[in-house]
Amino acid sequence: MNTPALLSGPALWWRLLVIGGLWGSSFPLLRLIAAEMSPFALAAVRGGFAALAVLAFLAASGQLRGPIRRYWLPALVLGTCNGWVPNLLTASALGHIQAAPAALIHAGTPLLVALIAYVVLREERPGLRGVAGLLVGFAGIAVILGPDALVGGASFTGGLLILLSGLFYAMGTVYARKARIGGAPQIVLGQQVVAGLVAGGLSLPFGGVESYIQPGWVYGVLALLGIATSALPLTMFLRLLARSRVTDASMVGYIQPPFAAAVGALLLGEWPSPLVLVGGAVVLCGVWLATSRR
Repeated sequence: MNTPALLSGPALWWRLLVIGGLWGSSFPLLRLIAAEMSPFALAAVRGGFAALAVLAFLAASGQLRGPIRRYWLPALVLGTCNGWVPNLLTASALGHIQAAPAALIHAGTPLLVALIAYVVLREERPGLRGVAGLLVGFAGIAVILGPDALVGGASFTGGLLILLSGLFYAMGTVYARKARIGGAPQIVLGQQVVAGLVAGGLSLPFGGVESYIQPGWVYGVLALLGIATSALPLTMFLRLLARSRVTDASMVGYIQPPFAAAVGALLLGEWPSPLVLVGGAVVLCGVWLATSRR
């Protein structure tokens, strides 16, 4: 059986644009409701809407048939690494940091992917240029954090939470690539179910039932987050991982910051500072070096 050729050029980039654009738009949307709802309840409802969306699509398209038992492990791993943990960390972070710098720090995820791939995926280890990119990229993150990095200010706290969420995404990305799980619909559904259930279970002792008492517009935003910025791009991303190098797929980090900045400016009136823009440019240069084929 022939292995399909890896995606490159326009076939790769239109997928990266759609996935990165949807994920990037999630930062200002999350920030819009971060002050209204506890991070645990927010992550639970977001995961619940995503699971319902995937379930409805699979039922309508007749893709619910087939074995589910063999997918429980990848669903559990991805539901943790790409689900409830980063959802919770991001929701907590956006109470401390604006959408644009959060997305720019998250754009460093490919650097973390390259770092983990160096240890786990021997065939995709970055060369000297990639190692230089790792150093440049992390220097850019330090620039974005700015003076708060020295005094432990609010944006520093938010930045660290975003960086930690990126680490979990990176681990999930490398796992999905190494396990060659592809975009099986059962995995996509299982991941969202795990994300919603675990976050929901944690929300009761840490936030209480009252944290779910919110106006209708909050649930409207959460539905948009769960369906358009979670279920859809995740499905596309898992399929992309089956047909591209892990470092190429992780370049969705390139795409997220411009969308986060544009939506954040329009929706929240948050305009990135010059320091954030400079740091973001340094991060993206580092990502480009780290994901280089040389």
